Amino acid sequence: MNPTQPIYDKTSGGFNYIQSNWGGNGNNPVEAAKTILAQQGINYLDIDGSLKLNICKNLYTKIILSDVSSEYRGYNFVPSTNTTVIHGSGRSTASQSLDQYDQDNLEWFGNYTQSIGKHSFILMGGYSYEQNVASGFNAANEGFPSDVLTYNNLGSGSYNLVQGINNVGSYKNSSKLISFFGRLNYDYDQKYYVTASLRREGSTKFGLSHKWGSFPAASIAWRITQEKFMQSFSWLNELKLRADYGITGNQDFGDYLSQNTYGGFGYYPYDGVTYQDWGPTQNANYDLHWETAINFNAGIDFEVLNSKITGSVDYFRRTNKDLLGWYSVPNPPNLVQQTYANVGSMRNSGIEVQLNAKAIQNTQFRYNISFNCATDNNVFLSFSNNLFQGQNYVDVVSMAAPGSPGTIQRLQAGKRIGSFYMLKSAGVDKNGELLVYNKNNEVVPASSATFDDRRFVGNGLPKFTANLDNHFDYKQWGLDIFLRGVFGYKIFNTNAFYMGTPATQLGANVLTCAYNSNSKYSKLTNNASYGILSDYFLEPGDFIKIDHVTLGYTVPIKNKDVHSMKIYVTANNLKTFTKFTGGDPESTNINGLYPGVNSSLSYYPSTMQLMFGLIVNFE
Repeated sequence: MNPTQPIYDKTSGGFNYIQSNWGGNGNNPVEAAKTILAQQGINYLDIDGSLKLNICKNLYTKIILSDVSSEYRGYNFVPSTNTTVIHGSGRSTASQSLDQYDQDNLEWFGNYTQSIGKHSFILMGGYSYEQNVASGFNAANEGFPSDVLTYNNLGSGSYNLVQGINNVGSYKNSSKLISFFGRLNYDYDQKYYVTASLRREGSTKFGLSHKWGSFPAASIAWRITQEKFMQSFSWLNELKLRADYGITGNQDFGDYLSQNTYGGFGYYPYDGVTYQDWGPTQNANYDLHWETAINFNAGIDFEVLNSKITGSVDYFRRTNKDLLGWYSVPNPPNLVQQTYANVGSMRNSGIEVQLNAKAIQNTQFRYNISFNCATDNNVFLSFSNNLFQGQNYVDVVSMAAPGSPGTIQRLQAGKRIGSFYMLKSAGVDKNGELLVYNKNNEVVPASSATFDDRRFVGNGLPKFTANLDNHFDYKQWGLDIFLRGVFGYKIFNTNAFYMGTPATQLGANVLTCAYNSNSKYSKLTNNASYGILSDYFLEPGDFIKIDHVTLGYTVPIKNKDVHSMKIYVTANNLKTFTKFTGGDPESTNINGLYPGVNSSLSYYPSTMQLMFGLIVNFE
């Protein structure tokens, strides 16, 4: 939307009708704020309780019950006087909706401890039950005789009656998760540690013969400093070697995806009567089963110099198998073109380091520092299974109109997720048109390139993350400065692609970089380059951020009723250091299967927050 368009119509004195530069109705923000009613009511209730019974000295049982329920009510009304209505359907619209969610949980377990000499045992076993229910209702109508009642008399609208439809909907979904679990902890002389556990879980979301899964785990640890041969190392306070292996399951997806479902496909008149058309909405997959993650971790913990320096070093390796997701299937014989299935595997591995130091410690001044960093090496291992043989890649993340830019990333076996797959740029010619390399590495105009000329040109998944926490205490004053950084990845500048070049759609509002001589985007003046995806719009996403700074003062108190009082001020998101020109790089997702790209122009800029607080502890 062009922000220079007037809010009010000088002729009529009412609101000005604003059209979108990319077609269709625009949105006059002032008119929308003053005339459209959009309200929401939220009720939330969280109840939990527990009961513990000590059966004997070393044995107890505990039961935990909880219920979490929420209710969301939505109300919306667009009056007939709104300019988008006047220049559109001419009918006022109103709707109401109700969404309810309820989760019931029960967990019952027993715990037995026993020590025999230098041997210590802890045995735990239990059962858990979880039920989730979601239900909702909505109703809408148009063409009301008056705007006075807004959304409070939906039946008075004429549109549903004239069209012969009943614009009412409702739904209800439910799922259950049941678990049986057990764990054994053993240690010898607080020197050798062994833990073994097993979970047997069943979920109603999976296929009929695949609802249950078994998930074992085991860990071992050795406190080397407890050995006699380590007693001469007085500077070494703690040294522990450890390793663990475990399998976990994932059932985090919607209900009924293993079954055939049917739904309405609109209303159609036949022989003077309007009928609603019904048909299949998804394919059944009775083989849908648990996605599993196989985790291995090995590490070392240490404390030195009277525990002034502590830390750990870990190597991790996580392999996800039978990944859950939507995959294309032939239609026919399938009812629809996608099936929710277990396909493919992926692996993540890396090293994580944690260091803590009491750098300065005296009676009036203390300085503690904490540093953490991690690497992440990701690879998509396979795209095939018994149902999807032979497929080794899929193009993902379709970019939005205008134009038909196509997809921007490719998931391929043997590659990292988040791999950008598009044209490789070779600069800009004297006519302002983007130049790219074709499949023969020849420089050609981007407008003459084809999909076959695309290649891997970067990745949106960070390779390295780090954070640094500095804490200072001086008398009653305290200062905490937390820094965070993400490195080794690219971001596709979506805003620059759509609105940051002179070749952007004529008449549209564009970014200042389109006319800044120091910006590379100002060189793209030829419309032939518009809407063509290339790494010309890839930028380094690396950043270092002053995440938060807190300054506090503890007030000396001499009052029998008040134990302590602290005044503090906190600044969040204080400053970001980055070469990315598209705003805060954190506004672009770097998690999931499609990191490093925002496929739409929806962008809410990050804000700095300043908070003042007072903490009072009473005796």
